[in-house]
Amino acid sequence: MRQRLEAHEATEDRDFELARAVIADAEAADGASPISDQAVLAAVQRQRRLLLLTEPEAAPLPAAVGVIGQGEVDLVVHPDARRRGIGTAALDALLEGAAGTELRAWAHGENPDAEALLRRAGFSPVRSLYRMMLDPALLPGEGADPLALPTPAGLRLRPYDPARPGDAAAWVRANAAAFAAHPEQGRITEADFALMREEAWFDPEDLILLAEEPGDELAGSTWIKTLRADSGEVDECELYAVGVRPEYAGRGLGALLLEATLARMAQRRPQRVSLYVDGENERAVRLYEHASFTIDSRSRQWARPASRAVDARMDP
Repeated sequence: MRQRLEAHEATEDRDFELARAVIADAEAADGASPISDQAVLAAVQRQRRLLLLTEPEAAPLPAAVGVIGQGEVDLVVHPDARRRGIGTAALDALLEGAAGTELRAWAHGENPDAEALLRRAGFSPVRSLYRMMLDPALLPGEGADPLALPTPAGLRLRPYDPARPGDAAAWVRANAAAFAAHPEQGRITEADFALMREEAWFDPEDLILLAEEPGDELAGSTWIKTLRADSGEVDECELYAVGVRPEYAGRGLGALLLEATLARMAQRRPQRVSLYVDGENERAVRLYEHASFTIDSRSRQWARPASRAVDARMDP
């Protein structure tokens, strides 16, 4: 059954609050975020369009939220609105006017309904993403100091300092170099980074820099996202991004930064420990498996060539 939806483009703070509420409800139901942080940040900066898709005279929250632009499309259907044709109607609304445009979209976790919807819309799988988990009991002892780990000469570990001139720009440069081939992480700008630092989960102590001495440049960094329950207790620590500049490759710095990451997580005493890694990045997967992470779920990115017409008739 094809549902009729009303589409409203987000322009006000209240619109983005509603979108985040739908995303949070879906993450709570599915165990994984349905839309990336980068997609939402791009929408806030008006680099992509965020649509609130509502059923006429329905619940206060939108039935679905979609983001489109920069060659990507993201869609989440609220858990209470699923299996009623909402996904089909929402994807139609997102793809309206996008004929002749190459697009990519994620199906997060084991999600045959979303994959069927994307396949009928002309998309094909092109990339995989693994979520890996670590038993918190395997974290190092709480006394381990992540900043006291031995480093090669000319380098030291220190936290990001919001008051230090140049730290933000240095991190953006190092991150772009480390993730030059990554379609999302590698294109974070200083404006993106500023918005990310405003997120409730951001803590400067959780962004550990491997800094050159003397100077302000970085050899690499590791960034932890600490998510808290309503009680204030740490629910989850996610390894958000760890990277080493290419010119420092082959010196064991990735393993050093991962060791610092786990030591910092141990100080937080989380209920869960997680990370996301490209399935094709076999070297990184092996590094995490060596640290006792295991694959918890697999997601796939799908692509639709510019020449494919939209045919979204499958009801998820």
